[in-house]
Amino acid sequence: MNSRSYRKASIIAMPTSIEIVPVRPFEDGVEAGKKSGRASLNQRIRRCLRDPCLRETLGEMGRAELEGYVLARLENPPDTSRYPELEDLYPERLDHLRGFARGAGCTLAEAALGDYVAYRQDIEYWYRMYQLDRGPGHCSGVLLVGPDGVLGAHSGESGPPPRPRSYRYRPPKPYHGLRSLRPQRARLVLRKPRTGYTEGWGVTNEKGVGCCAGTSCGVWLDERIEDTWPFTGFPLLRFARDVEHLEELYRRYTLHCWGRASQVWADTTGNGMIVEKSYRRIGIRRIQGDGVLWCTEGHFESPEMSAFLRARRLEYLHRAGKHLGAEDMQYATDCAVRFTRLGELCHEPWGRGYEHMRRILTDHAPFPRAVCRHAGPDTAAYDRTVTLGSTFVDLTHNRVFSRSWIPWKKFCCEVPERVTQYPPRP
Repeated sequence: MNSRSYRKASIIAMPTSIEIVPVRPFEDGVEAGKKSGRASLNQRIRRCLRDPCLRETLGEMGRAELEGYVLARLENPPDTSRYPELEDLYPERLDHLRGFARGAGCTLAEAALGDYVAYRQDIEYWYRMYQLDRGPGHCSGVLLVGPDGVLGAHSGESGPPPRPRSYRYRPPKPYHGLRSLRPQRARLVLRKPRTGYTEGWGVTNEKGVGCCAGTSCGVWLDERIEDTWPFTGFPLLRFARDVEHLEELYRRYTLHCWGRASQVWADTTGNGMIVEKSYRRIGIRRIQGDGVLWCTEGHFESPEMSAFLRARRLEYLHRAGKHLGAEDMQYATDCAVRFTRLGELCHEPWGRGYEHMRRILTDHAPFPRAVCRHAGPDTAAYDRTVTLGSTFVDLTHNRVFSRSWIPWKKFCCEVPERVTQYPPRP
């Protein structure tokens, strides 16, 4: 048995443990309320209402008017003919807020108002953020289906902290494989909902469906986020039994799941898709017979989302008085170049297994194509991003391989992989 086969066998044989506990919305609410307390809750409410995001809307309303408005919304049942899964979620939301009120020693109206203004502040913040110029980032997502299983990867890039004076740039070395640390056993404490599936069974949910990567793609001048309170999102993995069902759920709840990203989703059968999401719209790209999918930050590829993104960028340039050669558009073009480079790497004849994924994640092509970024001298001034984390997951065998940047000492491609093995799914 060679060393690679031995390592793979040792991962599979590792003992793991699972503890399953039921989700208890009322009791969880009581605990959260006790941690908060009534005085702290009301301080947060006042602080939210003074925030620039809410000051001229909810902040102009009287307290009694606000509480009446929120209670009326809370007590209005959802349209379960259009959103059937909310029949399960609605009583749980009520129970949680009632429990919070019990634990905090406040009224239900106060508990609901605190929850609502925090939610509204959050969605208003994100809406306003993408009315402005955003700084660059260059995350990537990949899906490979091959002999080692269904593999999904995420390379996370962002602006790094300032370099120390002693730092000296070192060109990245050619790829000669990565060293893996001894696998770590993962003990899972799983929260079992009253209905549906356990969401966090390692890298997937209980049925083998998971999100492998998410790359930001904030649309400049995006449309307003829908206020769906008392539902502040939708737990896709609680209900998704496979990728086909996940797409159905995502389209139904696209206003609840108001992301700003390209996401890699897959199940253990090898079915996969890229979800391209703005605040109110969704595009889907499905895996084809070649067994690969990929996405990059700042780029939509589906016809409908690509057209929407392009139109909004042009409108942004018009309003800002900028031209097509502005740095904003250079960054947008870089994203498309990197998307093409990632597609090239996915189709290299490297086997679509573990080593193929590692070679993709450690790619050091010249700027702006590189996947693994070191902010070297060849990068543009407007994009000094560094790869902060590099991870790939094996959905088939429920394990994770991860590497993290050690600031200005070692880049992700220079550190060994941490391997985590999760318990098998039922």
